[in-house]
Amino acid sequence: MKTMRSVIRKFWIMFLPLSVFAQTPRTYLLQEADDYFKAGRYWDAFFRYRECAKLPEFQSENQISEQVKNSSHALYLTQKFKDYSALRRYEPAKTNLVELISMNPNDPHKGELPRLTLAQGAELQRLAWRQATAKGTADMLKRAILYYHQAIREGLMDESITTTIKQCEASIKETKVPDADDIPVLVTQPTQENTTIVSPASVPVASPRKPANVVIIPTTKEN
Repeated sequence: MKTMRSVIRKFWIMFLPLSVFAQTPRTYLLQEADDYFKAGRYWDAFFRYRECAKLPEFQSENQISEQVKNSSHALYLTQKFKDYSALRRYEPAKTNLVELISMNPNDPHKGELPRLTLAQGAELQRLAWRQATAKGTADMLKRAILYYHQAIREGLMDESITTTIKQCEASIKETKVPDADDIPVLVTQPTQENTTIVSPASVPVASPRKPANVVIIPTTKEN
């Protein structure tokens, strides 16, 4: 009797690792793909989701095939955001980045959003002094201030922004235009948690496992 129990025990110990290994794809592979996606490792996520889609237990789940597409599209958006940023085309860079963040709120590039907004304000402030009229200069400086406020609302914590806004306000008053005192009000206590985006269109935030409908676009670079 003891011999039989010993044989059964050895048999169980010998085949237990095989049983655990057999459950690994179902238990861990999808979670690994999700982790890659959340971390912004879209290339790795793409191949992991594609592996999951080939497994029998996942073939009936449409979410897996959607995430294969989303990972590919996230790669495209990341590259476009980087390309436009390098060209200092801040508005299209932000458009691609905002869409990327809407797909993955944990994207590691999300901190670049307020920096792009800050760069937009700085560009307007620089261009303000090239305007032909004092009113044109004042209007451009006011637009710059609005972008600086937006950068604060998006979570950028930098005391130099407050100083820059005050400089713009002083410059506007020096133009002596009739509505020089009509200056946007500074957000006095910005917080890092406040990530409100001041833009004409708000972007819905989707879960990595329940993405928004996405159409894959060829990754051809624009000139």
